[in-house]
Amino acid sequence: MSRKLTPSAAMALLALVGCNPARSDIRQRADQVVATVFNSNNSSRSGDRVEPKFCKLDSAIISRPAGTPLVETSLWGVTDEQAIPHATRQSLEANGLRVGIVTGDLPADVTEAFRSKPPQVETQWVHIALPDGEHTPIVLGDPVEAVTLLLNHGGKVDGRNYQDALGRLIVTPSQAGQHDVEVRIVPQIQHGAKRRTIGALEGTGAFAPQEFAIKDAQQEEILRELATTIALKPGQTLVIGCRSEQARSLGTFLFLQPEPKSDRILQSILLIQASRNNNGNAPPKLVEEVAGDPANPAAVIAPGGTSILSKVTRPFDEKTR
Repeated sequence: MSRKLTPSAAMALLALVGCNPARSDIRQRADQVVATVFNSNNSSRSGDRVEPKFCKLDSAIISRPAGTPLVETSLWGVTDEQAIPHATRQSLEANGLRVGIVTGDLPADVTEAFRSKPPQVETQWVHIALPDGEHTPIVLGDPVEAVTLLLNHGGKVDGRNYQDALGRLIVTPSQAGQHDVEVRIVPQIQHGAKRRTIGALEGTGAFAPQEFAIKDAQQEEILRELATTIALKPGQTLVIGCRSEQARSLGTFLFLQPEPKSDRILQSILLIQASRNNNGNAPPKLVEEVAGDPANPAAVIAPGGTSILSKVTRPFDEKTR
């Protein structure tokens, strides 16, 4: 099924790809914005050309049988969990979640996961380019028919039943300081039967008319009290996982899944690295062969935002992984 390209998404594509399609209303508006706001092709305005801010997230999910050292001990042995503020860390731990930062190279067994041979599934980096401050969901597993979770709210625990439940994290990167990227993580549970609603499209931008679309969507429960914001420096990796011993917690729901066609339980760890373009410099070419190839993940615009997902992108300041 074809996807509608919103004006802001089209502008993001133009900024990232640097292509030169036939002129259109969208392209004309983009040219006007660049000329008037970013000091481009306007000799009457002084100052350097300022490009829109972009962040790029590189994410990977490593899954192994529960209790395997790779996901249970070895990575956490080099992860600084104290980098998370104490109160936030306590709240996350009470809900079965583990979060920390690895500085420098990842352990050898983690690196080897990206070169796995059958029967293990090879782990891949997924690259997400986002305008500064935009969000994107990261889905961690398959939906389950029914689940009962024990959610801890400031020391008070209540049980909640969910039908057709899917867990994911809403991730929002923003530029901070001269080199850092602040990454905001918020857990979300989608559940229940899909309902048809009419809602405004997100991320259409201030220079485009408001657009609406018919959506078939589940209920969304956003656990804002578990939101955490972490500043990532170049060369750092954000690690998110669970405490597998805490049954029926949010962490085990998100990061423990039955292995298909097996009686084993798989335990996952999410890795996130972040990079950014520098103020005043255009980002290098990020997306290759975007248009006209539905099999190319770079051609997919993430629902609900202007993110561009691709497995053929290059980090801003690093060699291609």
